Amino acid sequence: MGTRGRQGRGTLRSIAAIALGCGSAAGGAGCSYAEDCTTTYSCEPLPGETPPALPASPCDGDPVTSPAKDGCGVFVALRGDDASDGTREAPVRTLRRAVEKASEPGGPRRVYACAEDFEEAVTLPSGVAIWGGRDCATEAWAWGGKDRFTEIAPGPELVPLVVEARQASMTSAVFGVRLVAADAVRPSESSIAMIVREGAAVDVVSSEILAGNGADGANGESAPQAWRALDGAPGHPGAPGCLADWTEGAPPAMTVCEDGTTSIGGAGGDGAVTAGGDGGPGAPAPGPGSMEDGEGGTGGPMTCTAGERGGAGEAGAHGVGGGTGVDDRLKYGSISARGWQGFSGRDGQNGGIGQGGGGAGGVGTNGQCRPVDPQGGPSGGSGGGGGCGGRGGRGGGYGGGSFGIIALHAHVMVDKTEIITGDGGRGGNGGQGQEGGWGGGEGARGTIPGTGYRACEGGVGGDGGKGGDGGGGLGGVSIAVARVDSSVHLTESAFGRTGAPGTGGLGGNPTEDTASGESGKAATLWDFPELIVPPG
Repeated sequence: MGTRGRQGRGTLRSIAAIALGCGSAAGGAGCSYAEDCTTTYSCEPLPGETPPALPASPCDGDPVTSPAKDGCGVFVALRGDDASDGTREAPVRTLRRAVEKASEPGGPRRVYACAEDFEEAVTLPSGVAIWGGRDCATEAWAWGGKDRFTEIAPGPELVPLVVEARQASMTSAVFGVRLVAADAVRPSESSIAMIVREGAAVDVVSSEILAGNGADGANGESAPQAWRALDGAPGHPGAPGCLADWTEGAPPAMTVCEDGTTSIGGAGGDGAVTAGGDGGPGAPAPGPGSMEDGEGGTGGPMTCTAGERGGAGEAGAHGVGGGTGVDDRLKYGSISARGWQGFSGRDGQNGGIGQGGGGAGGVGTNGQCRPVDPQGGPSGGSGGGGGCGGRGGRGGGYGGGSFGIIALHAHVMVDKTEIITGDGGRGGNGGQGQEGGWGGGEGARGTIPGTGYRACEGGVGGDGGKGGDGGGGLGGVSIAVARVDSSVHLTESAFGRTGAPGTGGLGGNPTEDTASGESGKAATLWDFPELIVPPG
């Protein structure tokens, strides 16, 4: 090859290097040219030759040693104004505004934050870095040292920092920041310092992450204890004899409970001339194992039998405690983009309604009436309606958790950072069930006035079953890093310290083995299943 050809290649390489030098200030791999570059050449090296090195970006460096530079980041200080440009001389006032400006198209994607306390919640888009802990009293806004932090503490019910993936394959960075999540206030609410949402990636370096205590779960409401459930309707009396040739038996007595369930006392048997009719059975049918059957009495010429007592309603099942009977992978709740959700105690079931008593048999007269009177005998009384079942007690709510970081399908690296969580909240106690109502009284027997001749009485209605007691809620968890299908790397210099897990709530009936909620879990790193939350 001639001299001219070699000179041409050298000239090409030089022009290529100049073209790269007028790229974006952020630098980066590949060819990135500014709009004012009028000529571009191939960046591919010639065969056998090494490509020219890209010039260093003026924004390169690390937050420990690099001064803060205009054009490389947005400056934020409490003395600033959100209407300002965000330069070192004219910083903005809030982290929210600084992050907003840094993430604009063509923005520097970096925030220089003073070592001050910001009472706001921050959402950090992918690829944006917060360089906190800056000493704003110095001209260079240099890092103030390992004990100086930009504190983000928005107060109760808010997560200090949420990282989300607005752009693919871009990692956010958090340096020199202290995240402080307040103690949870509302029942079952968790204290969460940081959430990394699906698809996001973040490096957390030289920072502190502090979560508060989870709130206690609410106690389950007890059913009314000052009074029983509705008592059964009393049975109706039988009709007297000698007033007609046929005497109708007492009509059924019906109990209607607040939930719409009904209990019916059996109708009394008719009175007649020669022999009375049988009484009807009570409804509904008695529960399994009942010693009472609500059977109707029998009628006869001059004698009868009373109706039988109705069977008692079944007691409602007690609710089981939150997390009881669930394996360790699932028992400590689940995570969604909204945070963590535990297991409340199950509600106690309502007691069953009592069976109505059986109706009594009627009798014939067989000459007991005066010859001038009608000859129908007295009729039997109806059975009383069963008492209503007691209402079940409500289950206790789960205790709130305490979380340093929650990662949901994300990538997280933590280095030179302390993560401290508070205590999990106590699970709420289960409420007590209500006593069932008394069965309705028997319907009186019909008689022939002025004589001792009479029919029979109806049966007493069965008592309503007691409502079941509610189960206690799961105790809250205390987890430094909770993840769902996420890559989490904690370096040797990352330190996690957890609080105590919350105790499970007591069941409304603490003698039941499964009534109390399980205690929560404390762990530096724990994998949770994902809770699928329906939209809306």
